Amino acid sequence: MISCTEFIPLYSELFAFLERIGGYDAVLDYWYFISSRGICNTENPNSLISFLERDKEDPFMGAWKYWSKSLTEEACDLIRCFDPKRRIIISHMRHCPSRGMLNSLEHITPYENYCEHCNVIYRPALQKYGLDSRRDNSGVANAECRSCIFEKGKDPGIDLASLSDDDLRGEGFLVMDIKSEDNKYLHRDFHFHGDLALRYLGENFGENGVRAFLRDYVKHYYAPQIEKIRTQGLSALREWIESVYRVEEAENSVSFEESDSSLCVSVSENPAVCYLRSTNCIPSPFFIEETRTLYATVADECNLSFVMAYYDEENGRTRFTFTKRKY
Repeated sequence: MISCTEFIPLYSELFAFLERIGGYDAVLDYWYFISSRGICNTENPNSLISFLERDKEDPFMGAWKYWSKSLTEEACDLIRCFDPKRRIIISHMRHCPSRGMLNSLEHITPYENYCEHCNVIYRPALQKYGLDSRRDNSGVANAECRSCIFEKGKDPGIDLASLSDDDLRGEGFLVMDIKSEDNKYLHRDFHFHGDLALRYLGENFGENGVRAFLRDYVKHYYAPQIEKIRTQGLSALREWIESVYRVEEAENSVSFEESDSSLCVSVSENPAVCYLRSTNCIPSPFFIEETRTLYATVADECNLSFVMAYYDEENGRTRFTFTKRKY
């Protein structure tokens, strides 16, 4: 399983993967797919369009509530305001944990145009409800950006790059001012977008495309974990899997049987699958590869064999074993 706290590197790596095989147009096509099948998914109660629909009499409030939830769960450092007189929402992301995570990784390079996806994926939903947006990404090297939501066709023309935090406070403003340390970084809806990534790959490139990307992603992003397993053995593999379920607050869902030569892992329910189903989302037929291809690739890189005994698509219940190879 890929934790929702590690979805952002997967996102960045997928953008780079798509550009390698199809150019920037392939990346844009994926972003439009995210917008139509994710952000505008009316079946998911946590999607932007669902928030806008629930407050369709005043979609500004729907947008305010959506980002208040998601930005809190992403443990962002930001200030944002809703000015009811000018009918605008302005945000200053002082530090984006997602972009900050990418910037801090020493063994992978963030996709060059990573933050541009925010310009593409949200606007169609906003525009359906008479709103629009504009962003300033000039500070992304420092994990910083600014944005403005306004009534469609009524861009206030604010120079976002020059805005100070004091400009976002005023009489009658609705203000949200939070620090990263105020909240835990655990945005479970990233599981939905992780599944959407595999769905896109599967629908456009088939199962082989899904596996090719995941193998590439595992060998690239999980290189530090792979090196640790190579040098420390099965105990390091167990510690890594335990850490994934711990950060998902699902440590009781996983158990282990370990010997000198093997590690058997039993998962009573996959927290990602359970979350997806709680949001009316049926996991894609390719979601199993987050277990099968992911761990098989780790095993290959660490001179281990990998066997998955079963996998229950209903709740992600599974059992798999790693065994040291003799040769």
